[in-house]
Amino acid sequence: MAVGDIITLEVTDRKGVVHAVVSRAAQDNIMQVLYDADQDIEATCGGCASCATCHVYIQESWMEQLGERDDSENMMLEGSDHYDVKRSRLSCQIALDSALDGMAVTLAPED
Repeated sequence: MAVGDIITLEVTDRKGVVHAVVSRAAQDNIMQVLYDADQDIEATCGGCASCATCHVYIQESWMEQLGERDDSENMMLEGSDHYDVKRSRLSCQIALDSALDGMAVTLAPED
């Protein structure tokens, strides 16, 4: 992602309200974008894939672009009461990329 690139994420919060969250290429991952936009992401572990407090659902049509979850991400997500095998991701494990412009993200319920 080039400096200055702007992406917009369509973020549905836990109350069902949709927000357009805009970011420049300053963050490394989606978790940081959500955190900086005050989208109720705890990010307790700071992006180390060890807490699942940044659990989100990704619109299925976008999942293929994100690549596979690694073992540590799978382990964290499978322990969640709200795990959805088709849509669950840890937002800290999704690299910020201009190709994600327009992606729909829903904050998972808190465990």
